[in-house]
Amino acid sequence: MTMKLFDAHCHLQDPRILNKTPQLIATALDTGVVRFAVNGVSEKDWNLVKVMGESYPSVIPCFGLHPWFIEERTPNWFNTLKELFQITPSAAVGEVGLDKGSHGKKIDFNDQVQVFRRQLELAKELNRPVSVHCVHAFGDLLEIMKYGTVFYFCSTERSTGPFPAGVILHSFLGSAEMVPEFAKLGAYFSFSGFLMSMKKEKATKMLKAVSSDRILLETDAPDALPNGKFGSLFLVDGGIFHPEGENSSSNADSLHDGDSHPSKDASALPRETPNHPANIHNVLSYVASLLDITKQELADLSYANAVRLFSYEGSKIRTSNNNYSYLCHQMASRDVSSWLSKSPSPSEVQLHVHGMPFSVDKDLLSARSAKIAALLKENPPEKLAFLLRDIPADPETFELVARFCHGYELILSTENVIPLISLAYYLEMTESHSDNNLLDKTLAFFEDKVLPSWNETIKALRSASSIIQQVLHSGLVDACLESLIYKALADPRLLGEPMKNSTCNEDSEDEEVFKPNARRKLFSPDWKSEDLTTLSLQLYNPLIQAMNQHGVPPEYVAASLCQYVKKWANSGENETIYKRGVIEAVEKLLPPEKGILPCTLLFEMLRLAICLECSNDCRSGFEIRIGKQLDQAEVKDLLIPSQGYSKEIQYDIECVRRILKHFYANYSSTDVSGIISVAELIEEFLMEVASDIDLRIDTFVSLAEMSLAASLGTQRNSDGIYRAINIYLDKHRYLTELEREEVCRVLDCQKMSPEACEHAAKNERLPVRFVVQVLFVAQLQLRDTITKEVQVFDDKLRREVVEDEENEVKMGFDEEEVRVEMEKMSIKVMELERECCIMRKEIEHGCTHQKSKKGKVSMWREMKRKLGCVSSTHDCNCQVKKKKKKY
Repeated sequence: MTMKLFDAHCHLQDPRILNKTPQLIATALDTGVVRFAVNGVSEKDWNLVKVMGESYPSVIPCFGLHPWFIEERTPNWFNTLKELFQITPSAAVGEVGLDKGSHGKKIDFNDQVQVFRRQLELAKELNRPVSVHCVHAFGDLLEIMKYGTVFYFCSTERSTGPFPAGVILHSFLGSAEMVPEFAKLGAYFSFSGFLMSMKKEKATKMLKAVSSDRILLETDAPDALPNGKFGSLFLVDGGIFHPEGENSSSNADSLHDGDSHPSKDASALPRETPNHPANIHNVLSYVASLLDITKQELADLSYANAVRLFSYEGSKIRTSNNNYSYLCHQMASRDVSSWLSKSPSPSEVQLHVHGMPFSVDKDLLSARSAKIAALLKENPPEKLAFLLRDIPADPETFELVARFCHGYELILSTENVIPLISLAYYLEMTESHSDNNLLDKTLAFFEDKVLPSWNETIKALRSASSIIQQVLHSGLVDACLESLIYKALADPRLLGEPMKNSTCNEDSEDEEVFKPNARRKLFSPDWKSEDLTTLSLQLYNPLIQAMNQHGVPPEYVAASLCQYVKKWANSGENETIYKRGVIEAVEKLLPPEKGILPCTLLFEMLRLAICLECSNDCRSGFEIRIGKQLDQAEVKDLLIPSQGYSKEIQYDIECVRRILKHFYANYSSTDVSGIISVAELIEEFLMEVASDIDLRIDTFVSLAEMSLAASLGTQRNSDGIYRAINIYLDKHRYLTELEREEVCRVLDCQKMSPEACEHAAKNERLPVRFVVQVLFVAQLQLRDTITKEVQVFDDKLRREVVEDEENEVKMGFDEEEVRVEMEKMSIKVMELERECCIMRKEIEHGCTHQKSKKGKVSMWREMKRKLGCVSSTHDCNCQVKKKKKKY
């Protein structure tokens, strides 16, 4: 059996061997090395690798930025790299990596991580294998492959691995214990001549920990020259190095006509001797000896592993061999597939569908297809394969159509009906060409079985994802979307239950929205609606957009969008580019109504947008939505990690500032409770970040000023800011007096409570000048307090005096009234007395003319007796005088 080898990692573009590359490749090919993965290391050699890949069919180009060369990169390096992959579909990613060795330790490791992570994510997005260089950094490499970073700056988990396309750990010299962890993430382990520098026992243990389907071989030429103990060494200058005792007539030697260099030991060669790609045979021999297997066995399995790894979409080695394997599988499993590729008869034509050959009867096919009939009428049968080279179908769908044309029973299903309609439309399989044709059959099934059902419609759309470009404008997708929209309008709960915003004060009517759906009880307990979130973004995006336009309740639309984010953007199974597209689409699709999503959930989406490096419009959109309901947020929501690898700014302060600005711009309520809530929130945020030992003074002061701005319009004191300053000074005891004064300048002592002033006066962490200000303010407050108390006391006395005077005046008014009444009575009595005197005189004057009878009592005397008056005239007013004295 001919031995085939695959050099999984080399640098044939290296200046040390570039002028000899054609000879090196030719020699290696003669020894059985049929493929070379040539890795670029910097922007300077990427184009050279590209040209080499175009010039040599055996060369697989790889582009990457090696950690040794990151300091030389241009600002536009990443865009250049992505453009190279776009124009070179056969390329893989590499060489990239991390290095803490003697050379790598001179290069900033944070910078290495940043460059490496971006290339690692790009490899996953492109679904290409990536070749990784790692020196003394396997622990860091493992963390990055798992989480995307070694520092966990992003609170949202940024799971990067696993890598289905594969990660090549080239020239692997790690421990056996780490092998299973890397293997779980999709790593392959490639071995070069460097393995011979490892202790044999350790190397054997590590090799046996590697699964046989993960072993690769490489030369890393022109580096990693083997030591020559396991066969002759090919030299770049055209010679061959023979270790002592090696038979010069070996097979390897006979393949080269250059000079021989016999020696006792490979150490006799200069240290800078470049390696030859044909020396992979030495690596093969050494690894086989440690694994205790034959070289042929190791060659076969390593070659098969490399071919499988580099058989990605667009790769040079994804050829008809793969189609042949697929075809064999199809023929073995489907005995009815007699029309698959075989020696065509005169009545048959051969077509290729996505590389899969099919032999079909041209007469039967043209009898059903008007398009093929027309093509055969105008062209020879041999040209049919070329004319139908862009047929819009996968092999499985075309096979069903072939079955139908050959008279087999066609079994329609929800999953195959849309692809079949699309292909039948393309081939013009209409009733006007043939009765009971395919197009009408599939359309009838689509209208009767698919569109009336929510579940079947979603399944049909899901099955069309692979041919979305062909069916997007066919009307089938529009029909499905329209069907789903009207069903959602009739029962919005098909989209999922709304997200309950527990921080909002909802009316009782609003709370009904979140109650379990009573209508669902009418359905069978086993019935479950299909989830819209299983659709691809190309289908989900227009569907939700149309639902918004048709008035589906926004709370249900928002619920579906949240589930979509959870499934596609917050999962480690999807590519970063797709996640980014999901987040940006969801931000545009979210209904504008305030409060339909909890503020915490909006913050989570914002973190995802930041971590995935979404567009500025996307991040700004989330910030505006958050700003409208910032009064519902918690302090943990504001702790948004800052992007980058510098710990000087742990949290994204500018983002919080923008959100606060949006809050004030959109706050229109007359109720100040929302403003007070935000003011308290910002103070709590300030206290939270104040404990960060790496928080700079200017950043803290900026936050404090932001907190003061949040308190404008409220009667809040400055105690919260004072507590934050106290925490900051406690965590930063190394600050000078001037720096502490800078920290305290934002604090308004006059707004501090007496308790805070008392604490500040005893606080040794505060600068002396500030303590003096606090004492002065406290003295002023004390004086004002005493003045206010005295004023209150004076006001009280004054009120009492006024009340007494009013009482006295009231009493004076009462005595005067009594006196006036007495005077009136005296006047009346005096008038009565005068009348009595006049009557007495008249009576006495009458008595001088008549004699009174003896013993008879005078009427006048009787009257005087009754009135109590004496007989003399002088005493007539005596009784009046006594009454006056009495009063």
